Amino acid sequence: MKNKSIYDEIFDKPCSVCKEMIKKDVYDQGDCPYCKWKNNFLADENPNRVIYPNLISLNKAKKLYSEGRPFEPNLDDFVEALFFYSEMQFEYNGTYYAVEIVNDKNKNLIIRLYNSKTKETTLFNNDEDFKNNAKVDGKLLKDIWNDATDKYWLQ
Repeated sequence: MKNKSIYDEIFDKPCSVCKEMIKKDVYDQGDCPYCKWKNNFLADENPNRVIYPNLISLNKAKKLYSEGRPFEPNLDDFVEALFFYSEMQFEYNGTYYAVEIVNDKNKNLIIRLYNSKTKETTLFNNDEDFKNNAKVDGKLLKDIWNDATDKYWLQ
């Protein structure tokens, strides 16, 4: 029989977003079946930052929840998550796009946008360059962002 430790225990604690009582471990990790937030102590300690495994900040999740809206990242959230995860994806009109943080030939961090259908790669110097100039199907990504789906870290 395995010895039980504090790390194996599950506690009834409130969800950080909706405040419903849920099961959390000693690290305050636990998926909320009510609002779908993925609770964790790092998000609690950094409520204005995108922290794994979520794609928006805790404070934004609370705001969206209070408005009855889904936990969807806007383009700024997506880019913040990109700098946390190093690679992200989204789908638009049946095509998946990978967005990655990579090094250029001088070892500077840049952003690469990869079209899975055409295999085309576009490079951007920084987050502002990406947000202002990335194009998908000839349209600025920032203009069609709300029509993109499957916004997540690269699967």
